[in-house]
Amino acid sequence: MTHKTLFLLAAASARRRSELHALTTKRGFIRFSHNGVYLIPDPTFLTKNETASFSPGEIYLPNISSSSSIREDRKICPVQALRWYIEKTKNIRSSERLFLIPRSPYNPASKDTLSRWIVNLITPHIDNDDPVHAHQLRAHATSKAWFNGVSLSDILKAAAWKTPSTFVSCYLTDVASNEGAFARSVLGISDQHRRPVLPPSCRC
Repeated sequence: MTHKTLFLLAAASARRRSELHALTTKRGFIRFSHNGVYLIPDPTFLTKNETASFSPGEIYLPNISSSSSIREDRKICPVQALRWYIEKTKNIRSSERLFLIPRSPYNPASKDTLSRWIVNLITPHIDNDDPVHAHQLRAHATSKAWFNGVSLSDILKAAAWKTPSTFVSCYLTDVASNEGAFARSVLGISDQHRRPVLPPSCRC
């Protein structure tokens, strides 16, 4: 359940691993409502792109299970997963960090541990031999949102980017380069020189 909750929050929010690591169960920092949940990282945490004029702001995740009539959607609802995770870990907590290592003594998970968990989850679904990185989930989430018609301003706000340049140069082009895989396969065109999911030069 720890891994599922992390994956759903990472995919639905498109936030960096450092922001996910800074999530806390302190009173008032996770606010559930009928429509979703607001999450505020620990106030001592500063994002890599935070400035005096720019702050990423809180994370909002909608309650999919309450807005969908499809029963199976409840299984992939990040709000329901988060609520269940907090309830199941409340009696074993010795830290206010949201994510705990799921074995005694249940210490808070480090940023590197969160990255490793995400990599382990997405690796079976990566179709090339290049090294897999946790931020590929962030790339896929934001790019899929774009191709599904989400506005650029909404994507930048959700992912906490100040300008479109990072998204366009390091994330959007990766999904675009994978478009057409079906046609190439049908026509017998080799796919071996396809650009990787995230170019090694882009570590945004």
